[in-house]
Amino acid sequence: MSDEYGFDLAKKRGMSLGDIGHQLLQETDEIRVWSVDLEPGESIHFHYHHHPYVIISLGGDKNVVESIFGEKRETVEPAGNVVYRNAPSPVHRLTNISQVPYRSRLVEFKNVGWGEGEGLLPLGRALVTGVGAVSAPPKPENLPNDVMDAFKEVIIQTADLGWVDKSLSGLSHKALWHNEETEASIALVKFEKGAGIPDSHAHASNQFMYCLSGRYRYIPTGTTLTPGSFYWNPKGSVHGPTLAEETTVLLEIYDGPHYPQRPNWYDNDEDAR
Repeated sequence: MSDEYGFDLAKKRGMSLGDIGHQLLQETDEIRVWSVDLEPGESIHFHYHHHPYVIISLGGDKNVVESIFGEKRETVEPAGNVVYRNAPSPVHRLTNISQVPYRSRLVEFKNVGWGEGEGLLPLGRALVTGVGAVSAPPKPENLPNDVMDAFKEVIIQTADLGWVDKSLSGLSHKALWHNEETEASIALVKFEKGAGIPDSHAHASNQFMYCLSGRYRYIPTGTTLTPGSFYWNPKGSVHGPTLAEETTVLLEIYDGPHYPQRPNWYDNDEDAR
């Protein structure tokens, strides 16, 4: 069996694979949230990703991804850059080759297999062509049993998507990913200036948001999201009402359903997903 993912080579070198991030910030039954922090010239240890993941850059520039086989790929990851990875890669490490610190948040989807299910990316089916099944990757002993027999890599150009209005005035979104089974989702949401969520509320899962542009305030606490802000509201935590002091675009991630029940500011169930 070929050593496609570099596990045998790592063993021969006496290499212990590290974590996929520097610090585990949050873990639920569905996700893990990691921080990745690299000073100029610094590398994270060699590691392997067992699950699909999203990386949200909080700041940085050029990095290099180096596989255990010596292959190198340069990436550009300034603040606001988002990458969704849905295919396994060989053991690798990341090095910051820029002159500024690299900071990011990595959200790992624990219960999702590589390229799993047509229902995983309902929007992506219409946007991605030429993506097909390939032979299954080898399964070393330290891989989970649920590694899929096929994998896909998906890219969505968000600029090509139109904003879809919701039934709450001033709110629109671009749906990027949705798991029909768990109701976990990723979307871009836009609040026009003066719009917001009108009442206090809690979510049925963990909510994560990264502010790409604008200014978005939680009125009772004064918590304000500005470009570069990463926000986490734990499951069941009450927050709001909110106000967009400027037109605001947010990357919003839920690790499960949005609400325990449809809130009264939406007039249909689809808008509450």
